[in-house]
Amino acid sequence: MQSIEAIISLLVFLSLSAVFIAQLGQPNPPDDSLYRLQLAEDAWRVLYLQGHFHDFNEGKRLALEEDMKKITDETGLCVFMEGTEITSCRGGDEEHVMTASLSKTIIVDGKPKTVSFSIGK
Repeated sequence: MQSIEAIISLLVFLSLSAVFIAQLGQPNPPDDSLYRLQLAEDAWRVLYLQGHFHDFNEGKRLALEEDMKKITDETGLCVFMEGTEITSCRGGDEEHVMTASLSKTIIVDGKPKTVSFSIGK
């Protein structure tokens, strides 16, 4: 009787060990969300320091998109403001995915306006 109990205990131990070892073999993908948020904040800061968001108007929009394209060339990520209204990735048939978004304030016609600023692919 004791030998049957020992065999059953051994089988339970081996099956639980196999499950535990299988979970160890599959590492979780790294969480890079903080990196993406910091990258979005850095892109915003670069454009802000260049003076694009003070008294924002259509004339500054073209210069903003040109500088957004420079950021895209360096990072490989598209830069968006107000969805795809102002972006560094115009055209193409692919669907754009925004991976990190920030809520920021710009001055438009002398009045503050909150806009969404995003990076993605």
